[in-house]
Amino acid sequence: MRPYAVAEASLPSLMEDFLLDGEELLDYTPNRVVLLTSNRIRYNAANASESHLVSIMLEKISACEVRYQSQPLLGISGALLAVVGLLAFFQPGDAQAFGAGALAVGLLLVLAYLASRRHIISITSDGGTRLAFATKGLKRETVIAFVNSVEKAKHERVERLYQLSGGVLA
Repeated sequence: MRPYAVAEASLPSLMEDFLLDGEELLDYTPNRVVLLTSNRIRYNAANASESHLVSIMLEKISACEVRYQSQPLLGISGALLAVVGLLAFFQPGDAQAFGAGALAVGLLLVLAYLASRRHIISITSDGGTRLAFATKGLKRETVIAFVNSVEKAKHERVERLYQLSGGVLA
């Protein structure tokens, strides 16, 4: 089950060309940058200045992490400066100009804080490679559902490999 209601037919054939024999596409992020298959998870992103491809076999995943990052000092500084600016704005003389400037800078700092907030999913392999991507625009439930999909796919992959090896752990 895909938590992302995007028709599989809308996936470009180029993305399906990377599948190995017997491999199935299980899940993907709405922007299709991260693809989860029955064998691996793959991150493929590119823009005008850089390109990044990371592929981790599911049995090699050692950790999944969802972390929240922000710059709270920007928000606190901005709020305090805005309050000082408001107080100074209502004073006579040159204090009004200072107040207007402080209020404007405070609001800019608050906006910078809001822009700095982001959730990151990080998947680490036992070899040390890390696949990390921002989850901009996704609800927390959707992010957790994607991590659950990765964990379930890893479990099924390890079980399948265990059965193929005749019950011997490698």
